[in-house]
Amino acid sequence: MKQAALLMIAAVLVAGGLSGCAMFNRGMMTYTRTTTMGKELVDLKDAKDKGALTDEEYTKAKKAILDGGPVQVEPPCKK
Repeated sequence: MKQAALLMIAAVLVAGGLSGCAMFNRGMMTYTRTTTMGKELVDLKDAKDKGALTDEEYTKAKKAILDGGPVQVEPPCKK
């Protein structure tokens, strides 16, 4: 009985540890541009017009596209 309880506790700890590991992922995600800057700007404007981006997010992403670098987006949980 004692061994079964310890096994159950170990299983819960492992499952909890595995499910929460993404929460501690703090790396930045970048991408390689595979579309034209014009297409990205049009898509960005569409996203803003549909309310998916705030004016601040739109301005920041537009500048990043025009600067030629990858657009880095903060995950919603960091706001």
